[in-house]
Amino acid sequence: MAIDEIEVPGNSISLQCSIFKAESIDKLFGEMGENNNLFDLERESPGFHDCDSNSRVVRGFYSLVSSFEVEHLIEGISTLSLLKRIESCEFLAMNGFLFSFGKLGTQKVLFQTMSGLTGFGVRSIEYEFLQMSRFHERLSQVKAIVITNPKDKEIRRARLAGRIESYTDYNILDPLNHGIENVSGLIDGPLGPMNVTVGRKGSWRIGVRKGFILTLDCLLWLNEMIQEEKPPSQTFFKAG
Repeated sequence: MAIDEIEVPGNSISLQCSIFKAESIDKLFGEMGENNNLFDLERESPGFHDCDSNSRVVRGFYSLVSSFEVEHLIEGISTLSLLKRIESCEFLAMNGFLFSFGKLGTQKVLFQTMSGLTGFGVRSIEYEFLQMSRFHERLSQVKAIVITNPKDKEIRRARLAGRIESYTDYNILDPLNHGIENVSGLIDGPLGPMNVTVGRKGSWRIGVRKGFILTLDCLLWLNEMIQEEKPPSQTFFKAG
């Protein structure tokens, strides 16, 4: 499988889209391979492993060892045992974006490590109200829109099905006071139809058929669909 392709293991995949900056992908890849940045199971040191790069994108895994407690009942006495497990996340990083999926706690440590290596902070994308509203209009089928309201309003949270324009008579949505938490629906992507749920803080959930191959360019196309004033063409992903 190509370095910029993701085989969806089941029927869906959850990703975090973050803003990422690196002066050189090749330099970053070299620094990731240094001993102090590699995952070491014996020393229980968090780090990178199974990484690859093609000058445009670096892809790999980041893992750490975490402890957890398990309660046992031995001869009527409750006993706690301290066990350890490996928690991992996978990532694709290019100048501009970092897409990650896997354990959320591990992703946070990955962001800190990447920030230290590049000198630029890694932060989750936050979509504006207008971008989320515009994105829902570009879906071929809207399934749900989660609206958040200020604390002093009677309606704190509303889940709507359909397009926002259909609810103007109810005065639920006020662009100056309300927010859109997430939008979900069906979108006709360059690789075929996809069920997507997009959160305002850069969380994506993409539902596809089992064995679907998701490409990096398709992810970039989806982000363009959310952020840009004019939607990209279906051939956008071929131009990169």
